[in-house]
Amino acid sequence: MPKLCLALGEESPARLLDKVHRYAGRVALIECRLDSLTQPEVPPLPTGTGTEFIATCRPPREGGGYTGPESDRLNLLLEAARSGFQWVDVEHDVQELPPFPATTRLIRSFHSFDSFPGDLNRLYSRLDALEGDVVKIAVMVSSTRELVTLLSWMESVPQGAAYVLLGMGDFGQPSRALGAFLGNSWTFVAEEEGEGTAPGQFSLETAVDLYRLDSWNQPPDLYAVLGNPVAHSRSPWIHNRLFKRHGLDRQLYLPIRLDELEPWFRYLEGSRLSFKGFSVTLPFKQDAAALVSRDTGAAPAINTLVRNDGRWEGLNTDYRGFLRPLLSRTSIRGREALILGNGGVAHTVAEALIARGARVTVAGRSPERVGRFARRYGCPHTVLPDLPASAYLCVNTTPVGQSPDEDASLLAEQDLRFEWVYDLVYQPEETKLLELAARKGIGTISGMEMFVEQAALQFSAWTGREPDRDSMLELVRSQPQDLASVG
Repeated sequence: MPKLCLALGEESPARLLDKVHRYAGRVALIECRLDSLTQPEVPPLPTGTGTEFIATCRPPREGGGYTGPESDRLNLLLEAARSGFQWVDVEHDVQELPPFPATTRLIRSFHSFDSFPGDLNRLYSRLDALEGDVVKIAVMVSSTRELVTLLSWMESVPQGAAYVLLGMGDFGQPSRALGAFLGNSWTFVAEEEGEGTAPGQFSLETAVDLYRLDSWNQPPDLYAVLGNPVAHSRSPWIHNRLFKRHGLDRQLYLPIRLDELEPWFRYLEGSRLSFKGFSVTLPFKQDAAALVSRDTGAAPAINTLVRNDGRWEGLNTDYRGFLRPLLSRTSIRGREALILGNGGVAHTVAEALIARGARVTVAGRSPERVGRFARRYGCPHTVLPDLPASAYLCVNTTPVGQSPDEDASLLAEQDLRFEWVYDLVYQPEETKLLELAARKGIGTISGMEMFVEQAALQFSAWTGREPDRDSMLELVRSQPQDLASVG
């Protein structure tokens, strides 16, 4: 069973001690970052909790905060070992170890915050040859290619070896979850989202309640949202809750940030990880179409991938997901419709509106791109900020207004000369554009409704189950705000 290690870095000894007592017994391991303390000292530990404790006093050369003499730092670790800490983290470049008690277990660690190592095998072999019990390697990951290099290498490490191999940062975050199924002895988590001792750590609540990283007895069937960024995505929340609600306890859904698709799918061809499906979001919806063996959607952009007999099949739930909230409110046949943007989802919107008899105009920033888009669909186009005098419907397909840029709107209030405004951004549920439209008495449709519909269709494609839409909407709205940007 995978283990979680809660990393605690506090400036105050009293606050560190309080949190040690608060979390002892709730996680397998707790790491006390003594280098975070204003005056480093060894805290007294509770006993009989079932939690094991790691003492770490990281120097600046390895990304830590301890600036005192090296001899004092090592003596502090020795004191910790003699005071009941079962584990001590000693960096790879420490040549002479203090006389730790025979029962103390050693972590030999390497950290790289500014570059990705060129030879992971050589690095691992060097650490594995040192005196110690667990090898820990944490490296900053800045691209898809570095992520798949790390994961591929993790799969090559001999099973049964004791190690913690982690990618840091947003691009490296998937390794923190997937490492649980690739042999990691544990993964580090933070007390709160975004407040970890290293970039990319999940919060304890996210790791336990959303991803169940402490509960898997065997590797799960994996699903994920692929995009850049994915921090805003609510897909992990809703799909993991749907898996639980439908009794699908071998399924896990994760956020995976990529900057290109092809290396990721090349990695999956030989991986032992069991990925069964993906949600595809910006900017990869059109790129995904080139990767699939069969497209069952209605538009040239793919937002859903399903693995079937070892091959990837694609479909587009945006089409039906877009239309259902709109047609439940109004008819668009013979009406003027303005599409803002000409990216992947704009193709779906154009297909859907034209098929339902709307007269479409598309607006974009690049004259060349919006011109190509318009020629494809035989519709008029304009370049922002120039807009038609009016239209019945305006659909925003751009990410403008998406969290965290919630005060942004592609259009000003005086530009809103429509009967309906439909914003496909769903985080936040009421965007600045919708707020301005509602202020003028214009009918509004939130992208949240489209998100729920397309998520329901994705879930059905993966599982064959049909979820209830109203309960799904309540589920999304119940998501705690501190988990609304997991990823």
